[in-house]
Amino acid sequence: MDEDILDIPLDDPDANAAAAKIQASFRGHMTRKKIKGGEMERKSKAPECASSTRGGDLRNGD
Repeated sequence: MDEDILDIPLDDPDANAAAAKIQASFRGHMTRKKIKGGEMERKSKAPECASSTRGGDLRNGD
């Protein structure tokens, strides 16, 4: 099996294109995972922001 891996020519344009697509897909996956994690943290912090210590109603200009 190791011989099969070493048998791939690194200067093959098709292999380079395939590698670029795989890398782009993986980077996109990781970015989406990171963003989703950030949204989950932000959503969990949102109720804290809603319970502000300020007493006035901003809709009425207080």
